[in-house]
Amino acid sequence: MLLQGSLKEFSLPNIFQLVKMSAKTGALAIRRENEWGKVYFKDGLIHYAFSVPQSLPLGERLVNAGHITPAQLKQALGAQKKAPKAGRIGSILLELEYIDRQSLECVVREQIQDAAFNFFAWPDGDFSFTADEVVTDEDILVAMNVENVIMEGCRRIDEWEVIFAQLGSLERIPHLAYDARVDERGDVTFTAEEWRVIVHIDGRADINTVLRECGLDRFHGAKVIYSLFSSGLVTVSDAVIDSIGHGRSVAVRGPIDLYNEVFLTTLTEANVTKQLRVELIDDKETEIPIVAGIVTLGAAGDDGDEAETLVFTASASSPDQAWRRLGDETSAFVILANANDVDSLRATRRDLEFVRGLGDIPTVLAAYVSMGDDGVTAEQVVKALGLNGSIPVMPCQLRDRDSVTAVVARALELAAS
Repeated sequence: MLLQGSLKEFSLPNIFQLVKMSAKTGALAIRRENEWGKVYFKDGLIHYAFSVPQSLPLGERLVNAGHITPAQLKQALGAQKKAPKAGRIGSILLELEYIDRQSLECVVREQIQDAAFNFFAWPDGDFSFTADEVVTDEDILVAMNVENVIMEGCRRIDEWEVIFAQLGSLERIPHLAYDARVDERGDVTFTAEEWRVIVHIDGRADINTVLRECGLDRFHGAKVIYSLFSSGLVTVSDAVIDSIGHGRSVAVRGPIDLYNEVFLTTLTEANVTKQLRVELIDDKETEIPIVAGIVTLGAAGDDGDEAETLVFTASASSPDQAWRRLGDETSAFVILANANDVDSLRATRRDLEFVRGLGDIPTVLAAYVSMGDDGVTAEQVVKALGLNGSIPVMPCQLRDRDSVTAVVARALELAAS
């Protein structure tokens, strides 16, 4: 059976129905830009599905559902690494008797539903069906009725639209709340999943970060937060990092995350938010932790009024592609350099090379000392890093607000000049 085309011309549910009615065996491949996946059929029934990037690996799903412990997953992954021919992680867990077949099948069915939900949400893409292609190396195969998968996928899409209409972006900040609706109900009880979410809501972490910390996948986790929101127990505020590219912003980059965050915490008097931006990099969904805060300083323009400035830092281990996307929309950079001694400055060279690669972006290098009272001088920093005078070097005390404010103010002066 020749079956291929564009999702703009044929709906995915109709394609599923066609494969079912013809009782075909094979694989339906679906692709758009950097995303792709497959749905496997046998005699018209769905047996397996996956999508790339994958939102939640099978092992993590099993831990989150309480079927296995983190220690058991670690042991199974270790066995898989030592003997690659031992099979997939599900097969190894079955062999170790850490899980029964029925529980594994249940989670695999959920994985298939998640993949179908992902595909159904695509407004465009290409598809092709390869007859007689079968799964050869997956954890376990199930048989799922096409109508059930379609109904569940469509139901989730409808729910997702309602969730986003109320919560907006998953980069928004949830806050615990208490309003009249709570008083009207009287006693409040929480489910186990709600408790898993609530304990991570602190008014600073965004929804993405809360979902990562509590271990729920985005759809089910967002449903829990939406339920709490609808009950008057949670409110949400705008994502701080939404202003990147829409106003003044300064990126702080350094080799040590701890000191980068201390810089921001001191600057904003601890009024920072922790956000998790999800980027698609090399066909893989990558989570980029970002710490950000808003400060009011410097002249906004010719009128001399002060203006709000977003100051943020991403994890030092974040891929350069992610940093580049952030940097392209940033007004200026602050590079933090550990100036304990000349050797400790070596880690700063990579940051300098990266920022220079962005082009002519205003940059200030802030030299701090993390050990003892003395460090190398500004002149020694310039010499050690081969600076030619285009990047000013400022001594900085990370826990002194006047000091860190002066660094950011200097970066904004360069951006305005």
